[in-house]
Amino acid sequence: MDFSKKYIRFTMEGVIVLEVNKGITTEQKRMDDIINEFEGELFVGRKKEIEIFRQHTESSHHDAKVLHIYGTGGIGKTYLLSEYSRIAEQDGILFLMISSEDFHHTPSGFVEYLCSLIEMKISQFQYHTTNMLQNCFQNLADIAREHKIIIAIDTYEKMDDLKRWLRQVFIRNIDANILFIFAGRKKLKGEWKESPAWRRVTKQVELKDFTLEQTNTYLSHYGIKSKRHIKSLWQFTEGHPLTLSLAAITDEKPELDPALQLTESIPQILIELTKRWLQEVENEDLQNLIEAAAILQNFNQMCLSSILNQKISMTKFNELLSLSFIKQTRNGWAMHDLIRDSIRIELKHRNPEHFELLSERSAAFYYHRTVSTRSSYDIAQFFYHLGDEFIQSAFFQDSIDTSLYFEPVASYNFHEVAAFFEHKKNHLTKSDVQFYSRGSNTSYHFHASLRHNKKELELMDKEYIKKMGYNVAQLLKNEHGETLGLSVLVPINKHTLEHLSKEPVSRAYFSRLTGTDKKSFSVSDGSNAGWFIRMLDYANPSDTAARSFSLYNLFPLLLSGGKIIVSTPLPFFQDLLKNFGFQEIPNALHYDYGEDYPSPTYLLDVSGAKLAVYLKQFTAKASESNQIEIITKTFSFTEREVDIVRLILDGRSNAAIANQLFVAEVTVKKHISRILAKARVKNRTQLIKRIMDII
Repeated sequence: MDFSKKYIRFTMEGVIVLEVNKGITTEQKRMDDIINEFEGELFVGRKKEIEIFRQHTESSHHDAKVLHIYGTGGIGKTYLLSEYSRIAEQDGILFLMISSEDFHHTPSGFVEYLCSLIEMKISQFQYHTTNMLQNCFQNLADIAREHKIIIAIDTYEKMDDLKRWLRQVFIRNIDANILFIFAGRKKLKGEWKESPAWRRVTKQVELKDFTLEQTNTYLSHYGIKSKRHIKSLWQFTEGHPLTLSLAAITDEKPELDPALQLTESIPQILIELTKRWLQEVENEDLQNLIEAAAILQNFNQMCLSSILNQKISMTKFNELLSLSFIKQTRNGWAMHDLIRDSIRIELKHRNPEHFELLSERSAAFYYHRTVSTRSSYDIAQFFYHLGDEFIQSAFFQDSIDTSLYFEPVASYNFHEVAAFFEHKKNHLTKSDVQFYSRGSNTSYHFHASLRHNKKELELMDKEYIKKMGYNVAQLLKNEHGETLGLSVLVPINKHTLEHLSKEPVSRAYFSRLTGTDKKSFSVSDGSNAGWFIRMLDYANPSDTAARSFSLYNLFPLLLSGGKIIVSTPLPFFQDLLKNFGFQEIPNALHYDYGEDYPSPTYLLDVSGAKLAVYLKQFTAKASESNQIEIITKTFSFTEREVDIVRLILDGRSNAAIANQLFVAEVTVKKHISRILAKARVKNRTQLIKRIMDII
């Protein structure tokens, strides 16, 4: 049956007939052929996946019978299958492309549809038996004697009711020379993974988002050449092909700035994306659960129950986890970054009241956890859920590399510190980094001039670290042990205080300490009364992931129970400090970085019981008068007791309260005893916690 030479040439979903017997060759070019040509021209990247396909078709030992391509909705699985089909046609391989949505999910429905495809491809399709399944097997076996065959099934995840039959009956009994390709949103599980035999004949490949280079090539087809515009689109879409396509076609107003066009189109783009991704969601209850999960950076059953104010059953929670865009993390589970942001932003536009309610509950959940656990993860999540886009973009970059780590400096690796400073001196350059916020399509620009960076290296070197002690420094490294950055955080104690009072940058504040403040900082060596954040620097000044990682690792300082002090001339850090509630210290401005670089000094006091008060100020929606009214009604405080409670919350000592209210200190102590009794607590710390729990 030499049909390949006399009757057909294989195409993706059709056939070009060659009328050899008349001595005339005519090609019937159909619309499908034209679409295929255009799709082939627009196909971008995927070199690795193409190479895997060629290995799959050329393998002589035929161990891998099933190639499974999986990835989120809109990642380009169908386009990749189409490219596989074009390659197969060129190589003389019969490529049978099936979508799970095109036939009834029964054995007979599948076989009938497959046979119809074979009839379209092969002009001499033969009926060997009356049994449709046997007939399909026999025709495929006949063809496979002379030609390789690939059966490709798209949207495989929707074949739940047919998967077992397909694996146990169809694939097991098909000719061994026939290969399969599946494409779906989810990784194959069950027997595909549990059986050693099926694992051996199956290869799974996750399809990833486009790189910046691939995005550049892809957008060139839309006539987009501007590097700034391409970078903006790549940041917004994370290289997700479908989102790129939708964002690229928003350029309908050439007189507008491209970034503004994108900002105006964000709601429409995200509404469309959310619809696509939520196609696998079948009921409204799960929809509500997804919206709550999208508010959270990471989630588990407990925090979802808390912010929805209802018990989430294990059945419903597992249904959420089964979705293709949910992945397990070391802190629970999380959505794909782009999908999470899309659902969140779409919800904010569609139902702002519900969005605000879920956001407030999320922040409140992590506020209470932070106060009780003093966990660095919980306090980081608290600030994430406050919704400050500047903080979110700088501290919580989606692309942050979780394989990074900090290595403490000691004598054995101090030579790496010296090498870092030497590298910086030999590669002096300005620093320019963009921290991107998808919600507003805004970038927060960090800039440090060449002059500033040069001056920093004059003020800070390896001798500074020797003087302060090795423990002030940490090397930022990647999984290969390469040094990416250096962090210098000086613990404030009796040993370091003398040096801080003399060294540039820190002396503006520490040399002017009052006797009382100096005494409070002069704790024994080995402990500390606070921290001076002296330097965060990087081998590559444009490494956004390294910067985000090191900033994120500052959160534990908020739990240190002391005072955090920073001095910087850089506007980016000044604004960030203010967003965190740092206060500028009067009379601590200096010009150590140069006369054109005024450097204020900032302080945040989270000592003692002040942490709870500090955190609460970010979540308090009611005015101070309403808060005091709540406290007064709850505990039946008198007017004088309310005045004292206000000052306690402000961190004042008994003596300071007495001076403020013009009464004797013993009178203040008597009032505080009555206050503690009314609140049913034993000390100030318990009182503050009790009050914070109700306002």
